[in-house]
Amino acid sequence: MPCNDVTEHIRVELDDEDRLIHYKFLKRTCGAGIGEESLLLPHLRGRSLSELLAYEAGDYTAEYPQNSDIEEFLNLKHLYAVKAAIEVFAGHEPGGPAADFTVCDIGYDGAGWFIEGLITVDILTDRITSCGKCKGCGSQRKTATP
Repeated sequence: MPCNDVTEHIRVELDDEDRLIHYKFLKRTCGAGIGEESLLLPHLRGRSLSELLAYEAGDYTAEYPQNSDIEEFLNLKHLYAVKAAIEVFAGHEPGGPAADFTVCDIGYDGAGWFIEGLITVDILTDRITSCGKCKGCGSQRKTATP
């Protein structure tokens, strides 16, 4: 039976110089990864907080061309999840219950900072705009001529 709770959980870890060292993006209910749990880590590890805050979808897709719409969607979902967490960590977003990212915990463990929280799928997918290639959204439908 499918799960009705589509909330996702992310934990982002930064070193003492505010560089990304790790993240995990998981389904809250079962703990399964969203695609792979740290899908973009090879591309994002070592980037500074300011680099990540400025990094947009177009930057990512230009740097790492996508092979399919599904791959692009999953990659952008991970990118926006990481960005949502660090926007709160950096003080750019509030991180309350109605925000894109709801903070559960922020702390320092001796090796660096971590931030954990919840993301509602609907809020996150609203940030990922359609390219119009799938024809499902109607962006390429022809209007009927009278």
